[in-house]
Amino acid sequence: MRKVKFIHISILILLILSICWLAYAYNLPKFFHFNKKTALEEWEEKIFRNKVLYAVETSWGKGYLSAKSSEACSGLIYKIQFNPKDFPMFSWRWKVTKFPDKNIAAAKGGWIERDDYAARVYVIFPSWNFMSIRSIEYIWDKNLAEGTIITSPYFNGIKLIVAESGTQKLNQWVFEKRNIYEDYKKAFGRFPASNVGAIALMTDTDNTLSTAEAAYKDIKVGYKNDTK
Repeated sequence: MRKVKFIHISILILLILSICWLAYAYNLPKFFHFNKKTALEEWEEKIFRNKVLYAVETSWGKGYLSAKSSEACSGLIYKIQFNPKDFPMFSWRWKVTKFPDKNIAAAKGGWIERDDYAARVYVIFPSWNFMSIRSIEYIWDKNLAEGTIITSPYFNGIKLIVAESGTQKLNQWVFEKRNIYEDYKKAFGRFPASNVGAIALMTDTDNTLSTAEAAYKDIKVGYKNDTK
């Protein structure tokens, strides 16, 4: 499983690299409201193992992206390029309805088997040197404490930051606002040397072979802290 998923991650990053030069964002910040049924046309889906059911739900001009995973792992990627030092802010709202069941994975004692999360938000920093690729991954985990930073079991260049923790806010929309420039420094020990090349969303349960449900909305990326 580890080798297969690592290959999938590698292919994903290489695909982003191949076209990220076409995606430079001159009109920042970029908003994603998911208030139209065609909203996902801007995103590209990558299926790693089975297909997560992503759907745009709209009502009275408002909307959100729902994600339902059953023993599946697929993500949505949006290619965008900007300097994180100039435009460091990234915000969104997310909601978790059901967490993956990690009890069986914990019993096996495997860290990889526990690498499933109800909600993930990625910021990817591509490089033509594969070993220099970096990614910040914000997660909502049921057990890990908020603020915890861990390294992906698949690739040392991916750092997971627990942005939200626990079940107290289950079924509630929670607002997150992050400074990706500063978070990168906390995660990797230095500031990023390259531009952002993509963002991504994912709800996955392929390792725990369980189910999870989450939702995302009001995504805003590439802005300064003083921008309203």
